[in-house]
Amino acid sequence: MSKGLIGKRSIIYTLSKIISAILSLLSISLFTRIFDADAYGQYLLFVSYVTLICSLFFWWHRLSVYRYYHKYKDQYSSFLKTSYISFFIIVLLLLSASIAIYFWPFENQELILGLIPFCIFAAIFKSNFDLNQSLFNISRRDYLFCFNIIFRPLLFVSLSLISHQYLKVYDHALMYAFIISFFLVAIISDFLIFKNTSVGGFEKKIITKFYSYGFPLTGLFIFDYILTFSDRLLIGHYLGSEMVGMYGANYDLIKMMVLFGMVIQGYIIYPELNKTFEKNNIIEVKKLMTFNLNIFATVFLPLCIFIIYFNDSISSLFIGNQFTRQSSELIPIFSIIFLIWGLKIHHIDYIFQLKEKTSVSMYILFFGSLINLILNFILIPRMELIGASYATLSSYFIILLVSFIISRNYLKVKIDILIIAKTIMFLGSGLIFSIILGRYFQNEVLSMVAFLIIYITLALKFNYHSLKPFLSKLYF
Repeated sequence: MSKGLIGKRSIIYTLSKIISAILSLLSISLFTRIFDADAYGQYLLFVSYVTLICSLFFWWHRLSVYRYYHKYKDQYSSFLKTSYISFFIIVLLLLSASIAIYFWPFENQELILGLIPFCIFAAIFKSNFDLNQSLFNISRRDYLFCFNIIFRPLLFVSLSLISHQYLKVYDHALMYAFIISFFLVAIISDFLIFKNTSVGGFEKKIITKFYSYGFPLTGLFIFDYILTFSDRLLIGHYLGSEMVGMYGANYDLIKMMVLFGMVIQGYIIYPELNKTFEKNNIIEVKKLMTFNLNIFATVFLPLCIFIIYFNDSISSLFIGNQFTRQSSELIPIFSIIFLIWGLKIHHIDYIFQLKEKTSVSMYILFFGSLINLILNFILIPRMELIGASYATLSSYFIILLVSFIISRNYLKVKIDILIIAKTIMFLGSGLIFSIILGRYFQNEVLSMVAFLIIYITLALKFNYHSLKPFLSKLYF
């Protein structure tokens, strides 16, 4: 791919993700003002159940398709049809399993059975959407990929508002909008993917490769699910859906603010890593990984410091009043959590994926998820929402540390200590200056602007030169 095309691609991805992030911020701001904490909490629990189904049945398949696209690019038609036939086989297995549940007696059966069809179809449509997006991304169909990034959340917000304001659907408006938005975008994308596809058939060797690489990831995704959603489920169990809404609003806000840039970085750098690794150019892979780590140090670490220091202003701007009761305590913890988690999944995990050592990640997550689950059971009844956040922070830190140590056995990536040290000094300078201005002028906005100007100016002057070679290659 030419330098110009890479730069154009980076701009498209960045702009689309920024617009998507704005829509996410808008949705959180709107929903926490027009829905009460209980209704929002019920929606978050619904999403948790949908994600559980996706992690059990679909995620391993999507990641396998993404991983082996370049390997079977010369057999594109067969690869594509094998990917979607196997997807629909999984759908049939899921529907069969859901039917079996109706004959299995358990507590709260009527309530759960009423929710199952919605969760099942939501999981199918969302997984179809995710599979399409993976193919758009890895095949460089950037305009379609980025259009969906923007259109799907825009459709979701619009349908939610129409349901609430005009159809007077209050309790389940978000759930219905979630299902319909994924369904419509997935169907349109299916048509575009198969349009003008040449003749090809189901290839057993391809699905065998998918299965051998991806199916062990099911355990990985289950443990990841426990890490990500067990806090919400246990908060719902011990404290009720209203507290889930309060916790989830702050959690989702900071997750979106911290991780959205990491996702952009991943969309840009992972295809390059994958392609470079397939060419057996390990030296260049190491350079790309070092550059990726430097982006974490110079962009995402400062972002987290900014969120931590100015958390009161951020929460009051983006979250409704009934959701901000514990924001000043939760947001700093969540900022650190997502910096740690982003470094793990958007940096260290690339090593395990490229080296086809995903089973190692599964064992690490298994260990971390057990710690997380135990700490949640202990801390949530005693410390409520803060206990849940501490449980997540502790388990994520342990997972990051263990993952880093083990990953060094497969690929030793250089850590640029100089860039990290300079970044810390620049952050310190920005904080000191903004604190002085804030105390003198009593103006939070002025303090924010001062922090950003000081840090960005110093970073551009003293760090940009070190990052420039790969910035030019990947972004400009």
